[in-house]
Amino acid sequence: MTQPGVGPSVPTLLGRQPRPPVHTGFDRLAAVVAAPDMKRLELAVEERRGELAEAAEYAHENAKCYADWFARNNHASPLSGQLQAVADGRPLRGPAPVRALLHCELSHGVLMGAQDFDAVRGPIRVEYAAVGDEFAGFRSTVTCRAGEPVLRDDDGIFASVFQGPDARTGITRGTERLLFLIFDAPGLSPERFQRAVHGVSALLDEAGGAPRVESVDLA
Repeated sequence: MTQPGVGPSVPTLLGRQPRPPVHTGFDRLAAVVAAPDMKRLELAVEERRGELAEAAEYAHENAKCYADWFARNNHASPLSGQLQAVADGRPLRGPAPVRALLHCELSHGVLMGAQDFDAVRGPIRVEYAAVGDEFAGFRSTVTCRAGEPVLRDDDGIFASVFQGPDARTGITRGTERLLFLIFDAPGLSPERFQRAVHGVSALLDEAGGAPRVESVDLA
């Protein structure tokens, strides 16, 4: 479903490839595309800083869904360590889009990603990796496991739900249009997932980004 608006068009989400033998419980994906004023985005995140502590219990409940899911697939969810850093009083760091991503993730306990929308080629497709599938990560080549949920565009895999994004679509100083991706997890209710999507959209709207939202049901 696409929400009406005046912002840049969001890519078409064409769904997934055939499921692996055992259903993963990864049932939903949402994409939010916006062109925010980066200074306004930075200010909006700073003004909402107090929300992280207020939402801590709620965020931990949601984050446990990801921790359990990642552990079953021999990965560690990044949300656990990030939430602990917030509890320890450590500030969010990085450029405005990165801090916005962290704020949205940690105020909801929902896994997300942020890419340069203009580096994505063609429509986004949800797939499950085959043995030997790989992509260029930020530090080294990422090798996917069979059945691992990934996102692919016309140039190849650009993100793994378990192992993060590639370098090609990474945010740079020249990024103007942001692509926020909101990932589901087994056990996360549709209502909590949609609340996270709304949170991302509201933050980007406050920064003048005219966000557009598209979601896909993978069940």
